[in-house]
Amino acid sequence: MKFNKKINTILILVTILMLITGCKAEKDNIDDNNTNNIESELDKEHGSDNNVVDDNDKDGEMPVGDKETGEDNNIDEDADSKDEQDTQEDDKDMVEEQVPEGDKETGDDNEDKETIAAPDFTLSDGKGNNYTLSDYKGKLVFVNFFTTWCGYCKDEMPDFQKIHEKYKDDDVAIIAVDVQHDASEKPIDEVIEWADDLGITFPVVFDEDGTATDNYFINGYPTTYVISKEGDVIGYVNAVDEQDMEKLISMYR
Repeated sequence: MKFNKKINTILILVTILMLITGCKAEKDNIDDNNTNNIESELDKEHGSDNNVVDDNDKDGEMPVGDKETGEDNNIDEDADSKDEQDTQEDDKDMVEEQVPEGDKETGDDNEDKETIAAPDFTLSDGKGNNYTLSDYKGKLVFVNFFTTWCGYCKDEMPDFQKIHEKYKDDDVAIIAVDVQHDASEKPIDEVIEWADDLGITFPVVFDEDGTATDNYFINGYPTTYVISKEGDVIGYVNAVDEQDMEKLISMYR
């Protein structure tokens, strides 16, 4: 009887031990499953990040966190080079691309150089004097298209005058073209008076029929074309000041 009780007790203990072991095993499985799920999600996120890195690598770029020392030096050198290039391009960007259509010439050098001859014109200053653009070959010429009702046009005239006084006996010239055919512009005699009041001594000529304005595709004021010493169009700028003109002179003179 006592023996049977011992066996029963042992069986009960074994059963309890098995139950405890089974519960622990099940808990471990659950924990493992949860861990695998989290790792799986992390793998998905990392996988997504890796895809981004791969895509960037395909484009020749590297994420900031993955840069190596040697590559950083290259990047710094490239950045310095780009900053210098951007500075030069900023100055060049002051002058827009050539616009008027003229006689295009192509050089026979190693690289083709296309130039556009500035459309010539002969215009009167309203005082009996005619000015022809092609007569200014050998000089860097600023051809300023303006109207008297344009505030920016008036503001930049003193700067043109300063440049004229500085370079009038040198290789830089200024011609101001009043767009007479503009419906809102003053008559010629009033424009002459307006220019005299501003102390302008460089040539102010009048485009009465709009031919010069059309040839230079003027659609806003002020617009100033820069013409090379060879008589070719370098480009154009809109509102400009003395400092801008000095830069252009140093670049293209």
